[in-house]
Amino acid sequence: MEHPSVKNGIFGAITIIIVYLVLWLIDPKILVKFGSWFGIIIGIYFMYRAGKEARDANEGFISFADVFKYLFITMALLTLIVSLFNFVLYNFIDPTLIEVQKEVALESVEKMANMLGNEDMVEEISDSIDESNFDLTIGKVIQGWFVGLIFGAGLAAIMGAIMKKKNPAFDEFV
Repeated sequence: MEHPSVKNGIFGAITIIIVYLVLWLIDPKILVKFGSWFGIIIGIYFMYRAGKEARDANEGFISFADVFKYLFITMALLTLIVSLFNFVLYNFIDPTLIEVQKEVALESVEKMANMLGNEDMVEEISDSIDESNFDLTIGKVIQGWFVGLIFGAGLAAIMGAIMKKKNPAFDEFV
Protein backbone atom coordinates (compact mmCIF):
# COMPACT_ATOMS: atom_id res chain seq x y z
CA MET A 1 0.00 0.00 0.00
CA GLU A 2 2.84 2.36 -0.86
CA HIS A 3 1.00 3.91 -3.80
CA PRO A 4 -0.18 7.37 -2.65
CA SER A 5 -3.53 7.05 -4.41
CA VAL A 6 -4.40 3.68 -2.92
CA LYS A 7 -3.21 4.61 0.56
CA ASN A 8 -5.04 7.94 0.66
CA GLY A 9 -8.14 6.55 -1.04
CA ILE A 10 -8.48 3.83 1.60
CA PHE A 11 -7.62 6.12 4.53
CA GLY A 12 -10.02 8.77 3.21
CA ALA A 13 -12.82 6.23 2.84
CA ILE A 14 -12.24 4.92 6.37
CA THR A 15 -12.30 8.47 7.72
CA ILE A 16 -15.55 9.27 5.91
CA ILE A 17 -17.15 6.05 7.13
CA ILE A 18 -16.18 6.86 10.73
CA VAL A 19 -17.60 10.38 10.39
CA TYR A 20 -20.81 8.98 8.85
CA LEU A 21 -21.19 6.50 11.70
CA VAL A 22 -20.63 9.20 14.33
CA LEU A 23 -23.20 11.47 12.64
CA TRP A 24 -25.63 8.55 12.37
CA LEU A 25 -25.21 7.74 16.08
CA ILE A 26 -25.76 11.39 17.06
CA ASP A 27 -28.85 11.81 14.86
CA PRO A 28 -29.67 10.14 11.52
CA LYS A 29 -31.12 13.44 10.25
CA ILE A 30 -27.72 15.08 10.68
CA LEU A 31 -26.15 12.33 8.58
CA VAL A 32 -28.72 12.78 5.82
CA LYS A 33 -28.48 16.59 5.85
CA PHE A 34 -24.75 17.13 6.24
CA GLY A 35 -22.96 13.80 5.69
CA SER A 36 -22.21 14.40 2.03
CA TRP A 37 -20.64 17.80 2.79
CA PHE A 38 -18.30 16.22 5.31
CA GLY A 39 -17.52 13.51 2.77
CA ILE A 40 -16.62 16.04 0.08
CA ILE A 41 -14.32 18.01 2.40
CA ILE A 42 -12.57 14.86 3.63
CA GLY A 43 -12.27 13.57 0.06
CA ILE A 44 -10.64 16.80 -1.10
CA TYR A 45 -8.17 16.64 1.78
CA PHE A 46 -7.11 13.06 0.96
CA MET A 47 -6.86 13.88 -2.75
CA TYR A 48 -4.53 16.74 -1.84
CA ARG A 49 -2.44 14.40 0.32
CA ALA A 50 -2.11 11.90 -2.53
CA GLY A 51 -1.04 14.60 -4.98
CA LYS A 52 1.44 16.10 -2.53
CA GLU A 53 2.97 12.70 -1.73
CA ALA A 54 3.31 11.95 -5.45
CA ARG A 55 4.92 15.33 -6.11
CA ASP A 56 7.29 14.93 -3.15
CA ALA A 57 8.28 11.47 -4.41
CA ASN A 58 9.29 13.11 -7.70
CA GLU A 59 11.65 15.59 -6.04
CA GLY A 60 8.97 18.29 -5.82
CA PHE A 61 8.04 18.26 -9.51
CA ILE A 62 5.11 16.64 -11.26
CA SER A 63 3.27 17.13 -14.56
CA PHE A 64 -0.42 17.86 -14.76
CA ALA A 65 -1.16 14.45 -16.30
CA ASP A 66 0.68 12.59 -13.55
CA VAL A 67 -0.85 14.48 -10.65
CA PHE A 68 -4.29 14.19 -12.26
CA LYS A 69 -3.91 10.38 -12.34
CA TYR A 70 -3.01 10.26 -8.65
CA LEU A 71 -5.88 12.55 -7.66
CA PHE A 72 -8.46 10.77 -9.81
CA ILE A 73 -7.50 7.29 -8.62
CA THR A 74 -7.73 8.48 -5.02
CA MET A 75 -11.23 9.89 -5.57
CA ALA A 76 -12.37 6.83 -7.55
CA LEU A 77 -11.28 4.40 -4.85
CA LEU A 78 -12.60 6.57 -2.03
CA THR A 79 -16.04 7.05 -3.61
CA LEU A 80 -16.32 3.34 -4.48
CA ILE A 81 -15.71 2.26 -0.89
CA VAL A 82 -18.00 4.93 0.58
CA SER A 83 -20.75 4.12 -1.95
CA LEU A 84 -20.64 0.44 -1.00
CA PHE A 85 -20.72 1.39 2.69
CA ASN A 86 -23.79 3.58 2.09
CA PHE A 87 -25.50 0.66 0.35
CA VAL A 88 -24.89 -1.52 3.41
CA LEU A 89 -25.89 1.26 5.83
CA TYR A 90 -29.17 2.11 4.08
CA ASN A 91 -30.20 -1.48 3.28
CA PHE A 92 -28.95 -3.60 6.17
CA ILE A 93 -27.77 -1.54 9.15
CA ASP A 94 -30.57 1.07 9.25
CA PRO A 95 -33.29 0.76 6.58
CA THR A 96 -35.23 3.56 8.34
CA LEU A 97 -32.73 6.06 6.88
CA ILE A 98 -34.79 5.99 3.68
CA GLU A 99 -37.76 7.42 5.61
CA VAL A 100 -35.47 9.98 7.26
CA GLN A 101 -34.33 11.00 3.80
CA LYS A 102 -37.94 11.52 2.70
CA GLU A 103 -38.59 13.56 5.84
CA VAL A 104 -35.61 15.81 5.20
CA ALA A 105 -36.68 16.27 1.56
CA LEU A 106 -40.20 17.28 2.69
CA GLU A 107 -38.80 19.76 5.22
CA SER A 108 -36.65 21.34 2.52
CA VAL A 109 -39.61 21.64 0.17
CA GLU A 110 -41.75 23.25 2.87
CA LYS A 111 -39.02 25.80 3.63
CA MET A 112 -38.68 26.69 -0.05
CA ALA A 113 -42.44 26.97 -0.54
CA ASN A 114 -42.81 29.17 2.53
CA MET A 115 -40.04 31.41 1.22
CA LEU A 116 -41.85 31.68 -2.12
CA GLY A 117 -45.28 31.94 -0.47
CA ASN A 118 -46.79 29.12 -2.53
CA GLU A 119 -48.73 26.58 -0.44
CA ASP A 120 -50.08 24.68 -3.47
CA MET A 121 -46.54 23.82 -4.48
CA VAL A 122 -45.96 22.14 -1.10
CA GLU A 123 -48.85 19.75 -1.62
CA GLU A 124 -47.84 18.89 -5.18
CA ILE A 125 -44.21 18.24 -4.32
CA SER A 126 -45.12 16.39 -1.11
CA ASP A 127 -47.26 14.02 -3.14
CA SER A 128 -44.47 13.42 -5.64
CA ILE A 129 -41.97 12.82 -2.82
CA ASP A 130 -44.34 10.30 -1.22
CA GLU A 131 -44.61 8.48 -4.54
CA SER A 132 -40.86 8.59 -5.18
CA ASN A 133 -38.73 5.53 -4.60
CA PHE A 134 -35.87 6.43 -2.27
CA ASP A 135 -34.63 2.83 -1.98
CA LEU A 136 -30.87 2.51 -2.42
CA THR A 137 -30.41 -0.30 -4.92
CA ILE A 138 -27.10 -1.52 -6.29
CA GLY A 139 -28.01 0.17 -9.60
CA LYS A 140 -28.44 3.52 -7.86
CA VAL A 141 -25.13 2.97 -6.05
CA ILE A 142 -23.33 2.36 -9.36
CA GLN A 143 -25.06 5.35 -10.93
CA GLY A 144 -24.08 7.51 -7.95
CA TRP A 145 -20.51 6.27 -8.18
CA PHE A 146 -20.32 7.28 -11.86
CA VAL A 147 -21.64 10.74 -10.97
CA GLY A 148 -18.97 10.86 -8.26
CA LEU A 149 -16.35 9.93 -10.85
CA ILE A 150 -17.41 12.80 -13.10
CA PHE A 151 -17.34 15.23 -10.15
CA GLY A 152 -14.01 13.72 -9.06
CA ALA A 153 -12.51 14.16 -12.55
CA GLY A 154 -13.43 17.84 -12.56
CA LEU A 155 -12.07 18.29 -9.07
CA ALA A 156 -8.89 16.37 -9.95
CA ALA A 157 -8.39 18.59 -13.01
CA ILE A 158 -8.69 21.77 -10.93
CA MET A 159 -6.46 20.45 -8.17
CA GLY A 160 -4.00 19.05 -10.71
CA ALA A 161 -3.69 22.41 -12.42
CA ILE A 162 -2.89 23.99 -9.05
CA MET A 163 -0.53 21.25 -7.83
CA LYS A 164 1.54 20.67 -10.98
CA LYS A 165 5.07 21.92 -10.85
CA LYS A 166 7.37 21.97 -13.83
CA ASN A 167 11.02 21.12 -13.35
CA PRO A 168 13.03 24.20 -14.46
CA ALA A 169 15.93 21.95 -15.47
CA PHE A 170 13.88 20.78 -18.46
CA ASP A 171 13.60 24.36 -19.75
CA GLU A 172 17.29 24.28 -20.65
CA PHE A 173 16.64 21.74 -23.40
CA VAL A 174 13.87 23.69 -25.09
